[in-house]
Amino acid sequence: MRRTLLSVLCTCALLLLLLTALASGTEKIVVEAEGMAAIANGDVARAREEARRQLYRDALEKGIGARVQGITEMKDFEVVRDTVFSRSEGLVTATENLKEEQTNDGILRLTAQCTVSASTLDGVLGPAVIDALGNPRIMVLVDEVVDGERQFLSTAEGEVLKAFQKAGYMLVDPGQAGAIRKGEIEAAKISGDTAVLQELARSFQSDVLIHGKAQASTATKQKVSGVVLYAVNSQLQLKAIITQTAHIIGAEGSEQRVQGTSPNDGAMKAFQKLSPRMAGSLLHTVAYALVSGASGSIPGRSFKVTVSDLSFAEARSLRDSLGEVRGVNGVYQRAYANRTLELDVSAETSSEEIAIALEALGVEITGITAGTVNGRKGR
Repeated sequence: MRRTLLSVLCTCALLLLLLTALASGTEKIVVEAEGMAAIANGDVARAREEARRQLYRDALEKGIGARVQGITEMKDFEVVRDTVFSRSEGLVTATENLKEEQTNDGILRLTAQCTVSASTLDGVLGPAVIDALGNPRIMVLVDEVVDGERQFLSTAEGEVLKAFQKAGYMLVDPGQAGAIRKGEIEAAKISGDTAVLQELARSFQSDVLIHGKAQASTATKQKVSGVVLYAVNSQLQLKAIITQTAHIIGAEGSEQRVQGTSPNDGAMKAFQKLSPRMAGSLLHTVAYALVSGASGSIPGRSFKVTVSDLSFAEARSLRDSLGEVRGVNGVYQRAYANRTLELDVSAETSSEEIAIALEALGVEITGITAGTVNGRKGR
């Protein structure tokens, strides 16, 4: 009897812990919202319905602002917001303290405390932001080692790449590099040195670098029904940085033990489970950081501008003139060598707008990505 009671109590305790964990993992955004509508021809019910729709729209707009700092200043914010509004079903999960009042001039006003599901919002807001940013370029480099042997092809790297590609990012393909660059890439992956990896990603004109370590080791080996099975412990660590500033915008780490018919089989199965989940946690973090200014200490996005064939006086004049452009918060000279000017530009705009501004200043644009603008002195 005592054993049965103890078993029941243990089961209840485990269920309570599980429910608590699930509840804590469901992130919520709570905002104060209001909605108003005119009472036409005495039709209060119709006005109430319209006011409720406005209440939800207000809750969503405030929820977006709370989720992504500075997004309301984004050039295409209205497009992003309207995309969210058009797919708003299930985003507002609760309304509390709902109050209704009618003003003397025939306006029905609703106020309430609204709860917005952060994860559901991400599913709509994230892709809209990525599209508005112009599909940022992502480079993924993961050094994968199984039982002390470095893997020629990284399962974790491939899974992370697939997740970001599916979300709408443009991928940098280092596989297209020559043999010398491939050696450089492998050396950078093995070193794990952020500065080396950052410079490598910059050379490939990547906006964001996802890099990390995937390690697996055999824990046990046993024979079951004539088949040898390996229990493999696998660990994966990923870090996301802004290529131009090396600012860390997200980091994920996890581990898992999986059985396989070989150490490589067990590791592959584990990384196939770990990688998509961890990449999913970084997808929206990366996009929101590019919008909010989390990519550096100054609000706005960071861009790399390179202009060639300039004298020193022309380079200085271009730098100063670009700093006067509307929407540009700061221009910082990184280097001037071989008649080529390199600038870091912090701006609350897009790379396309910076390119247009540079053309107006006499620069011939030769290339553009979501985070870089390249050009030369106009002829």
